[in-house]
Amino acid sequence: PFWMGGICANCAWLTVWPLDVVKSRMQSGNYEGKSLWQVLLEAQRSGHLYRGLIPGLTRSFIANGTSMEVYHFVEKELKRQWGKH
Repeated sequence: PFWMGGICANCAWLTVWPLDVVKSRMQSGNYEGKSLWQVLLEAQRSGHLYRGLIPGLTRSFIANGTSMEVYHFVEKELKRQWGKH
């Protein structure tokens, strides 16, 4: 479960990372009047589109892999104590 949780979470983050960067930039208030596409292109041109990706993926892998391990353990214990329903 650890590997499955970590890999699946990282696949999800790799998919949405650029949009999360744009969302964060637009929330900062420094890009008023600019469209999503303008902010996206500016981040890509400046090389900041994937800034922080490695630390983000590392955190995500550990957190989500651990969550899957805990979920699996709790599920197994509940089935052992209460039987399968």
